[in-house]
Amino acid sequence: MARALLLFLLFALFPMRMLSQFLVDGVAPCFDAALGKYLLCVDEAAWDSPAWEAEVRLPTDSPWTSLRIDGTVADGLFRFTDISGTKTYNLEAATAEGTVHATLQLTFLPILQLRTLGNTVSNDFVGAELHVQEGDGVCDELKIKVKHRGSTTNEKDRHKRNFKIKVIDDEGGKRDVSLLGLRKDNSWVLDAGQVDLFRLRNYVAAGIWQDFAPRPYYADQEPKARSATRGTVVELFVDDRYEGIYHLCEPIDRKQMKLKKFDADGTIHGALWKATSFGDATFWNVPAAYDNSAEKNDVWEVKYPSLEDLCPSDYTTLHDAIEFVATASATEFNRQVADYFDMPVLIDYYLFVNLTNAFDLCGKNIYWAVYDKAADRRLTPAMWDMDCTMGQNYKDNPLHPDYVSSTTPLLVPNKIFHQLLRLNTDHFQQRMAERYANLRQGIFSTSNLQQRYADVFARLKRCGAVDREEQRWSHDTDIAGLPLDMEQELAYITTWIDERMAFLDSNWLRSTDISDEQAEPAATRPPVTITGLPVPDGYRGIVIMNGRKILMK
Repeated sequence: MARALLLFLLFALFPMRMLSQFLVDGVAPCFDAALGKYLLCVDEAAWDSPAWEAEVRLPTDSPWTSLRIDGTVADGLFRFTDISGTKTYNLEAATAEGTVHATLQLTFLPILQLRTLGNTVSNDFVGAELHVQEGDGVCDELKIKVKHRGSTTNEKDRHKRNFKIKVIDDEGGKRDVSLLGLRKDNSWVLDAGQVDLFRLRNYVAAGIWQDFAPRPYYADQEPKARSATRGTVVELFVDDRYEGIYHLCEPIDRKQMKLKKFDADGTIHGALWKATSFGDATFWNVPAAYDNSAEKNDVWEVKYPSLEDLCPSDYTTLHDAIEFVATASATEFNRQVADYFDMPVLIDYYLFVNLTNAFDLCGKNIYWAVYDKAADRRLTPAMWDMDCTMGQNYKDNPLHPDYVSSTTPLLVPNKIFHQLLRLNTDHFQQRMAERYANLRQGIFSTSNLQQRYADVFARLKRCGAVDREEQRWSHDTDIAGLPLDMEQELAYITTWIDERMAFLDSNWLRSTDISDEQAEPAATRPPVTITGLPVPDGYRGIVIMNGRKILMK
């Protein structure tokens, strides 16, 4: 108890010096004040060596006067032996106030430390710093502004938060940087995997999509266009508290999708919209009149051009596509749908949401983009927020409900797919079945899908991140008070994929004979809540039935 109190007082007296107690090859390990633990990122090659040598020293401003690591004086070249994800090195430091005891662990995942500088992070941007630590001894220090992000994941009682960060220069303006090998940009997302018991479903699912999805219709003009986020796995500290495994990723935006910029005179070419809920995002209803000076119309947010950069915007292309799907006769739909949508991408999109049973990607978490509406009005979709995949719910109560089970058909189909399947537009059923059969020989093979999750887990386990994550977040209310067991969740995902692929093989994805009952959300299907969940007994409120909002009293 006395040692813990001394440790607390020492770091309370030096709040801005915690990064310089001691240095390893010139880099300051990150510190968890609650546990008295340091964490340092080193090159993964150290895990395959009998020992790793590094220079350990105390900087001139350190309150420590000497340091021992596992009982050996550390002052100059030091050999770290027995490196593994479970290895903990004991630190003993002498100070003017007495002896301090702490521990040190090594990881090969990059470490990000978000220093809030005394500001409270909320839904509005505040100034902060971001320290980026890589295994090659590089430690960048960036000025940023940061805020929480998310909807369900951003409720008041949540703990492991998602963050949106923007890198800024000394004057507060935009500054583009390349973080950890990703694109050069000023805007980034730190995805917590808050209710995901595997933490990285979003990361793995994004990789699956990008590995098989066709390029958008304008790829000849923009070969670098991407319809999903790229990212990398990191370990995050917020101030002096370890926050665990995070997915640092690029946002879906104009730059990611390479949409054509608006002209100096305000003429709009490319545009991007994001759905924040179901509503008109499922294309069943004729949308209301829109306001081009509003950031949001119904469930749609305009993402490009942003109103900060250009006002008014123009919702016309999106509005017209929704109205077309909602009102077109069978003849009109068959003849014109390819003028409104990027059909090859839609085939793969529908296969993917069925593969992963990602029901909230059918509306709530979808982006629609147009490359240059003056030349081509076709919309193409982009993937976003794929935590709710492979048997995982998007909230904690419950985490593994029946409606995300491996043998449950996809809930809340979008009317675009309803019509394509029901009318078999341009042999949509056959094209989808053939594409599925082809993908089953490679990317959609059961073993390939399972191995992706197994490989991610193996790396996290090897560097010790699994143990740190479980220690930090087990029994938290974010996951309904359950123990966090990532190996057990991997076993669940592995079994889920086995069962899902057998289910898809034996049902309509393998067959070209798709009945109306399978294709459309018929009245005999139960209604769902506004968020797409089954309606419980005695429920009162708005539900969606046949794509229409109904008030149940």
